[in-house]
Amino acid sequence: MSKIADLSQNAAENAKQIVQKNVETPSQQAREAADRFTRTLGFTGQDSERLAHQSKQNLEAVTRCGMVLTQAIQDASRIWFELGQKQWQRNLDGLNKLMRATSVQEFTAIQSELVREGLQQMVQDSKAIAEGSVRAVEEASKAFSGLAQQSSALTR
Repeated sequence: MSKIADLSQNAAENAKQIVQKNVETPSQQAREAADRFTRTLGFTGQDSERLAHQSKQNLEAVTRCGMVLTQAIQDASRIWFELGQKQWQRNLDGLNKLMRATSVQEFTAIQSELVREGLQQMVQDSKAIAEGSVRAVEEASKAFSGLAQQSSALTR
């Protein structure tokens, strides 16, 4: 189990690094393109500085959002793996309970209890995953909220 957990952790870390690189490289390229664009159009002085500042803020917000979403994906992968391990253990425990049943009635009672517990756990797990997703979306939106207010003030 620990090997599987280590492999899962390594895979999640590799995925995070790949996503980070995929976010950082286009961000750097976009910054460079924005600089070339402002020079080509001949913006000078305050206009150039304002546009460069706005572009930099936009790219930083995109980068922050990408990092937040990368972390959310890594967290979700870890949670799913942990949930799978817990469910596997619950299934083994349930099978052991069923094997110790001494009558059909006891077997049926244990089986119905296991079904109820399984559904209850599924609801709780789904709630935990949904709450994690909501937190990630809220955090990602923070990267843009302040920027949107600044951007509207700059365009006026």
